[in-house]
Amino acid sequence: MKKIYPLLLDSITPESTALNGFLKDNSLEDLIDTYMGNLLGDKAFSFFQGNLPITVKLSDKSGHITVSPDDETALPRYGNWGKERMLYILSAKEDSSIWIGFKKDLTATDIYERSLSGNILETMNEIGPEEGETFYIRPGVPFRIGEGVRYVEVAQNSPCDFNIEETDQLVEALDFINLNASNPEYVAPEDCLFRMERVAITKPQTIAPDQTESFMAILNLDNQTSLKVKDLRGYTEISDETVIALDGKFPLALVPHDIQELTIAPSQEGDNPTSSFLRIYLCNIPEPPKEEDEDDECGCGHHHHHDDDCDCGHHHHHNG
Repeated sequence: MKKIYPLLLDSITPESTALNGFLKDNSLEDLIDTYMGNLLGDKAFSFFQGNLPITVKLSDKSGHITVSPDDETALPRYGNWGKERMLYILSAKEDSSIWIGFKKDLTATDIYERSLSGNILETMNEIGPEEGETFYIRPGVPFRIGEGVRYVEVAQNSPCDFNIEETDQLVEALDFINLNASNPEYVAPEDCLFRMERVAITKPQTIAPDQTESFMAILNLDNQTSLKVKDLRGYTEISDETVIALDGKFPLALVPHDIQELTIAPSQEGDNPTSSFLRIYLCNIPEPPKEEDEDDECGCGHHHHHDDDCDCGHHHHHNG
């Protein structure tokens, strides 16, 4: 099997397709099935059972007032993960707004009546976003993005989004919406599943993706970022697969966990080259649950694969 390399993508979702190299036009979902922990990282692949843990999307679309549950609610109820997310503002018009959380405590009756009358937005914190700002949105906290905002959303890979301007969806979500007053958060908490860091460099920076818990996503912010793989475990010549320039057309790359060494550098020439990018990766991945030994049904703590005798008082037959 050929070794994997940084993948150019227009977004990071299971349906996203690679835009470069011999893996071009393959979906990320198929690539995970093929490369497994080599792409996601062994810990991420095991815990998330082969599913893409997070999504990264670039958008300029406004939306409804949305809220998502946490893992504890979503897993038993919907069979999916909950959703925590971060927004990074790429640009915003002077009169644009986003809304996050409620200005004052509300009751379920308050929010239900406001859904019927269509004025929930009046109860929410309104913010004039600025380029470079980040916003962390906890599960249970409603938010809305207005017109004129271009942004990056990093979120848990989950379909559990509810539009609480629709009364039926609001009723479904009422028991996990945070109805208490809350202030907008600009920094992710320490226990957040992922990190989104803005990095500015003036000279090449070498990192080792295989020393982290997961793959990384690199999102160019100024069209001046290049990625170079030093040792692709088999590739020795400079090629399109070992040097990747991120630009306005292809600003996003997924760096597989299997890559041993990656150099990120300004791609522009001059006396003072600079490069700004977002670095996104997983952290705080829980340990995968240990599977119970199906062959050990007697509770003696021994593994029984043959006709052996462990002095536990049980007779163990060979399966086959």
